[in-house]
Amino acid sequence: MRLRIEKIRLQQLLRGNRFQSMRTVTSKQLHSATSAILDEVERGRSFQVTRHGKVIGELQPASESELASWAEIMGPVWEAQKECKSSAPNPVLEERQRSRR
Repeated sequence: MRLRIEKIRLQQLLRGNRFQSMRTVTSKQLHSATSAILDEVERGRSFQVTRHGKVIGELQPASESELASWAEIMGPVWEAQKECKSSAPNPVLEERQRSRR
């Protein structure tokens, strides 16, 4: 019975957002219809979650979320390290070598 009520609430909620690619739900709506909203996410729909009119997050199917590879994440860091190579000794490495003696 409760699930049916949640689905009815969700249907009412979605009617107003029919033509948007990403639907918006408030945190209160998410709280009251969590199961029904997650069912919709499982079916491929995406949602923006708002609190006091401000977007605070997004719910989207896992298949749409692509994890970045380590090389994509660290690429800019590695490039910056290459550009910043200096002839000055690294004080951290020097201290390690001293402590190992």
